[in-house]
Amino acid sequence: MAKQIDMKGISLIAFTLVAGFMARSAHANTSVLSVDPITPGNVFAFENDARRYPKQSEFSIVHSVSMSSESGRRLAVVTVENKASGSRILQADHIMALFADGRRLHPLAFDEGIKLDDGEKRSLTLSFGENEYPILAVYTSLDE
Repeated sequence: MAKQIDMKGISLIAFTLVAGFMARSAHANTSVLSVDPITPGNVFAFENDARRYPKQSEFSIVHSVSMSSESGRRLAVVTVENKASGSRILQADHIMALFADGRRLHPLAFDEGIKLDDGEKRSLTLSFGENEYPILAVYTSLDE
């Protein structure tokens, strides 16, 4: 004797599977990074009431690209150049990001400093944690 297929039960199972897949996909997409629109130069004039500045150095940002996720992760790919006449150690406090709310933050610390020789350029991916506002600019004391 053949069993009759319960279409309501199959529909409910199919709906549950699709809804679960969509919820998982939506959550996964919030961590995907995308490149933020490029802003022209450092034309922002936010007050720096907290007097936050990058540590004095002879490093300069040659180029930077900001990235973010829907969940608020903020990163920047920067190309740093050592303008000194000798080797120098780049540390997190030599770099600062300006956010769209006017706050200035250093990237999350590197495990160790990064040695750059005289005139050496190096590209790095820096994390600035999670933030509601996007990064507008990344700079060093030479770029201010």
